[in-house]
Amino acid sequence: MAGPGLERLQEQIRAKVAMTVLRDLSDPRLGMVTIIKVRLTADLEHVKVYWSTLDEGPKRRRTEDALRSARGFVQREVASMLRTRKAPHLEFVFDPSVEGAARVTQLIDDATQQDAARRSASGDEAPEGDAAPQDPDEPPRAP
Repeated sequence: MAGPGLERLQEQIRAKVAMTVLRDLSDPRLGMVTIIKVRLTADLEHVKVYWSTLDEGPKRRRTEDALRSARGFVQREVASMLRTRKAPHLEFVFDPSVEGAARVTQLIDDATQQDAARRSASGDEAPEGDAAPQDPDEPPRAP
């Protein structure tokens, strides 16, 4: 199968898995889950579904257990959408990239707050370069 065709099929599978997890699974262990991406092998026999959550520790493990338990159901839903002779084997894989991005954002916010607190405690004002940029559609501000 050609690259663009495989990519389109992967996106269709991702959407189907996401909707199935969102609408059809009622497992109380299931937390807030985001289906990040899907990788389908060229022979259409294996699908890796990459998922993420902001939950950590035991909550994330419970979500992982719920997804593992629902694998067969989700696989059947994907197979019914594909209408192929053989259903691809589905595997859920945790993707820590969203968790890492949230962590980086939190570190940046913390550093910004610490810098602002340090400046106000020392009586320094923000340098001119730190001022918020002006919208080009607005008239110039008076100094």
